Amino acid sequence: MENLVNEQVILNRVAADDRDAFREIYNHYYPAVQQYVLLFSFDLSRQDELTQDVFVRIWEKRHKLTNVESFQNYLFKITKNQVLNYIRGARVQQRIKEAQLLSDEPVTDDTDHKVQLNQYYRMAADAIEQLPAGRKQVLKMSIEEGLTLDEIAEKLGISKSGVKNQLYAGIAHVRQYLERNAGISTLLYVFLSLLDG
Repeated sequence: MENLVNEQVILNRVAADDRDAFREIYNHYYPAVQQYVLLFSFDLSRQDELTQDVFVRIWEKRHKLTNVESFQNYLFKITKNQVLNYIRGARVQQRIKEAQLLSDEPVTDDTDHKVQLNQYYRMAADAIEQLPAGRKQVLKMSIEEGLTLDEIAEKLGISKSGVKNQLYAGIAHVRQYLERNAGISTLLYVFLSLLDG
């Protein structure tokens, strides 16, 4: 993939809210982003939507573009994160449906699912905030950034086994925290199972 001519100048214009400059970035890199999407997901029906999401994210973070040294690397990372977020969301929905079938809970509409998931995420977030700083960082890097054990180990300069121990200890704490609170349901365990990867 070739860089856009005068790319840094154009990125600076985008950072200054120039929509025409953003359109140049969009038109130039759209095909490449579509290819990136396919590296992480075989869901062709969502390719265009996910590609659009990447550019929406770039526009939302446009003021940081002046500090980006390699736009291609930046673009690749955002694409990877968007696709992983989509996959994670799809897994949540699938496991909710499976849990409801097993527990005979009535199937509710998507709005109810989203409300429930938001409540679960808030509860889990409260539990995560109680962790020691290092353990909290590892857990957040795994959940929020979608990083692998190897990637976390490299970024933090610790061993993979050290990362794994911190991650599993963090997950155990979150489980225990949620078990001590009322209202634990099958769906909450579905959410927690996602933390195990």
